[in-house]
Amino acid sequence: MFQAGADMSDTSGDEDETVPARVGQAAGRTDDSEVDNDEGNNFFRFQRAAPVYPKNMINHNLDGAATTGMRRTTSSIARISMAIRRSLRLPRRAETRMAAREEQVLVEPIPEGPLFTENTRDTRIGESSVPNLLQEIVDNKRLNRYEKVKKIIRRTDWPVCHEIRANLWKELCNTKDWSGSKRLYSDEAIEYDRINQGKKQSPQILADEGGVLSNFDLKEVGSVKLIRLLLIIERLRPEIVYAPSIYPLCSLLLHFNDDDGDCFACINYLLNTKGYLMTAPVQWAASSHTILALVKKHKSAAYVLLKRRLGTTDDSVLVKCIEDWLLWLFQYLPLPYICRIVDCYFAEGHKFLIRSAISIVYIWSKVHKRGMEDFRGKSLQEKIDSIKKEFQDVATNISVSTSTFIATAVKIRNLQSATIAKLQAQFEDELRDEVTSRPRQIKKVRRTIFCEAFKSCLVDNDSAVELMSYMPPRLQLVTPTLAYQLSQDGTSFYNFWSKVDPLDQTIIIIKSTCGAIFGAYCSSTWSERHDRKERTRSKYWGTGESYVFRMNKEMELPEIYTWVGNSPDVSSDKCPQYFMSATDKSFVIGSGGRDAIRIDEELTHGITGPSSTFNSPQLCEDGAFDIYELEVFHVTSSD
Repeated sequence: MFQAGADMSDTSGDEDETVPARVGQAAGRTDDSEVDNDEGNNFFRFQRAAPVYPKNMINHNLDGAATTGMRRTTSSIARISMAIRRSLRLPRRAETRMAAREEQVLVEPIPEGPLFTENTRDTRIGESSVPNLLQEIVDNKRLNRYEKVKKIIRRTDWPVCHEIRANLWKELCNTKDWSGSKRLYSDEAIEYDRINQGKKQSPQILADEGGVLSNFDLKEVGSVKLIRLLLIIERLRPEIVYAPSIYPLCSLLLHFNDDDGDCFACINYLLNTKGYLMTAPVQWAASSHTILALVKKHKSAAYVLLKRRLGTTDDSVLVKCIEDWLLWLFQYLPLPYICRIVDCYFAEGHKFLIRSAISIVYIWSKVHKRGMEDFRGKSLQEKIDSIKKEFQDVATNISVSTSTFIATAVKIRNLQSATIAKLQAQFEDELRDEVTSRPRQIKKVRRTIFCEAFKSCLVDNDSAVELMSYMPPRLQLVTPTLAYQLSQDGTSFYNFWSKVDPLDQTIIIIKSTCGAIFGAYCSSTWSERHDRKERTRSKYWGTGESYVFRMNKEMELPEIYTWVGNSPDVSSDKCPQYFMSATDKSFVIGSGGRDAIRIDEELTHGITGPSSTFNSPQLCEDGAFDIYELEVFHVTSSD
């Protein structure tokens, strides 16, 4: 049984000396009926969510203002934050300061200091007025004053760029076993490098369903360290069956620590300490039920709203809406919020992840209480999918500051570790037979990419991962983005080339009206068709990194045909190199013999045949095909 934070004292309950009741108001219970009466109708006048920025460009200070290289108004954030702080009886910020800033546009530069590590692309050390307090944390930890450490971390809103991040997490994990863990990792890393000698390997965690595969934009060197770190963890800890939180935790540690031995020592500490990492499928299956039960107890208004929106009182249905809670915390929230959650997690354990998930549900209930989407005519599954999307949007467009979010999590009153452990054990017992009898569906894919897969309406995530894994490693660090979609952008070649010509490399996916799905990765830009000098020499261009593919319906994975010159027993000089060709009204991929893919005139018809360039068969059954949908994704390197 997993006991969340069972070894951490929690005598303070949910009261924290840094978040007292508002002056002039007695401190007391804050059940949801009281919250609603306190807020009145003011909260719902401000439904516009804060704009979304790239996670690595956003930082938040103590007052909840976003500091970014982009222009951003703080009106909606300030108002929504004030409403939630009022409902939770958090201290009110100076009214004059909030009023002066209400219409202010913030234009502050991204930190220009040195990078934290060689692993990160643009996570830099910057100036901050927030005190460091690392030595105070270390001193209190040495004296076993864990409550004091917990309160310091809760109340101190360090931004992503704060210098403390180079040492905070590893100091919280530093025990007498630290040096031994580092030596163990060093020995294993030497053995790993000796055995593999550059061979590609993929950790099992990348093949597990439901994992959080966000590395927060690590560079290639960091991504390579991440894969090695995960493989060594799996080798040394074979008891780990299913641990989807390990990937994002390792990624974050590598952003702020150059030494992957330190990162291993941190993860080893979490694995050896009760109440931090869940490592079995039944534990994770039960966690969603635990969170729902705690929402029902501590945020009853949110639970009632969820029942009303779905039109059911069946908890086994309601729980499906929150089964993605780990994605909320480690993928959808902006990076500053993730870092602050992890700050508290390293001090308090899994319990703080539970607190954070409940906070997302609470904020969702405030945002959607009076703007209900009309669910009439929708099936139950469609309602569930819509609400899951709402939770995703609430996390992505979070409309409170980092300090208010942490305070929201802290102010869940009387949330005891013993209660969480009891509920978790209860649901594990109820679900154990179902989970253990469920076949573990793991597709045999080459998951070696180092970022999230692209999102397509034609292929699923596993197929997208498989397609990306055949691209060069330098192109597996950035998620391809949709640049053209036939159903949205039309069948005109003029529109097609206007969107595709500027792209570096592309993935093209075609679905025929007969249901066949096939396509290609094109390793050069299509704008080379304008190079008249080169085209007088040859109408074909491209490189041997290109490939074509077709979907295997039985395997539910793509069959990929790479250039014949990549075969070790073939001389590449003698192999056909007819990779790409195009005019203003057509394009060809993979010629030689016949064309693997050829589309002429308008983007409605095409033909496919056996190609000697890729040694590929015709990619759909009839050869000639009508196009139902076509997608083009922009593939770019990390530099």
